[in-house]
Amino acid sequence: MTKHSKNTNIGIRHFRAALALAAEQSFTRAADVLGVVPSALTETIKQLEADCGLRLFNREARPVTPTEAGAEFLVGARRILTDFDTALHDLRRVGGVERGSVKVAAAPSVVLFHLTPALATFRAAHPAIEVTVYDDIAERIGALVLDRVVDFALAERWHQTDQLDYEPFHVDPFVLVCHRDHPLAARREVDLAEIPAADVIALDDSTGIGKRIAAAPQIPPEFLRGSIRTHGTIAQLTLISQGMGVALMPKLAASVIQSPGIRHVGLRDLSLERTLCIITRSRMGLSPAAERLLEYLRPLGSLAPA
Repeated sequence: MTKHSKNTNIGIRHFRAALALAAEQSFTRAADVLGVVPSALTETIKQLEADCGLRLFNREARPVTPTEAGAEFLVGARRILTDFDTALHDLRRVGGVERGSVKVAAAPSVVLFHLTPALATFRAAHPAIEVTVYDDIAERIGALVLDRVVDFALAERWHQTDQLDYEPFHVDPFVLVCHRDHPLAARREVDLAEIPAADVIALDDSTGIGKRIAAAPQIPPEFLRGSIRTHGTIAQLTLISQGMGVALMPKLAASVIQSPGIRHVGLRDLSLERTLCIITRSRMGLSPAAERLLEYLRPLGSLAPA
């Protein structure tokens, strides 16, 4: 029977290496993910196998796959690594809200109307806290939370995963956005049928807003094509400010460019809206500084408790 000493050089980096190799199924790709050369990764896996006396990966297979023993080991390794990361995260929280940093990701409209006023109050109370703000589309914002680049985010739900928690924060209805000289600009509300399809600047459905418009059954198909298409609402608003057309978009997003030449008109027969959420990583606590910033932020959303 093989006897194993309690003294071992096996550590967290060996677990990370094994999990990366299992995920990438290639020594070259896994080494790139870990930021090491392939030969160093190979040596790390060899050390792990030598210590446990088992072969954990089929190196001859393409792609590289875990052995039966390796697959069993990876289950425990993943659990241990998650516990380690959580413990390290909690340790870094020690020190309280008077020092440290907060990283937040948000859609540009949320930065303007919610995050900025919350930060003004937060910074006045806690000037020593360093704050970093990332602005991007919903798809990439969720990934920033998943990858622990930011503490929390403010955006629409995009990723369907149990690794993220979504707390509804603000409901943002869609409106028609047009130039002040457009024939519909003076109206309080319009029906979709009154909007000239030739005037519509379409939004690509790779964005959260575009995806929601494309999924709405009331939207005329010709609105989705548009003679002009953009990949973002800023481009839409810029074109509208120059009288190039009209667009459907959430009211907050439509207000990012605050131009006197832009008008918002209600949509009588379209009850389309987006729900912006506070996005956090499941089963992982926030730092005291991040929690405090959320205390200033939550009352500013339309879904704040009465």
